[in-house]
Amino acid sequence: MKRRIMLVDDDDAVLQSLLRLFRRMPCSYGILNYDLEIEMFAVPATALARAVEIEFDAFLSDYRMPAMDGIEFLSRARMLQPDAVQMMFSGSGDRDAFERAFEKLSLFRFIAKPWDDATLVSALAEALTYRDLMRDKALEKKRPRS
Repeated sequence: MKRRIMLVDDDDAVLQSLLRLFRRMPCSYGILNYDLEIEMFAVPATALARAVEIEFDAFLSDYRMPAMDGIEFLSRARMLQPDAVQMMFSGSGDRDAFERAFEKLSLFRFIAKPWDDATLVSALAEALTYRDLMRDKALEKKRPRS
């Protein structure tokens, strides 16, 4: 099953680390049965422009970014793609970010940096499974009853 994932972080090293992790997921962790198409963005505004063009299954965003924080980015992404699953990551000392994110957004998960690879992979697998369940439920509601 092909799934499109958007990664947004102003730190290129973080983006590259996430890309390496998600590319080796099926081999190393064996818990994700998805073929991932991953797009990475260092600038939130550029990421939003891309979200206007194509549909994503999940958005993973850093909290602290200079031009637009993760809460603002994910809020705008939610307006564009309300069915996509959203996750945020940030430094473990960002308790305020954690509380604000859950107050303002319907986050699937908040991941502390530095993350544990298995925990992050598991969270993404759960998020995509949840997305599939919600999509199936929506399709079921649209089917005519006999």
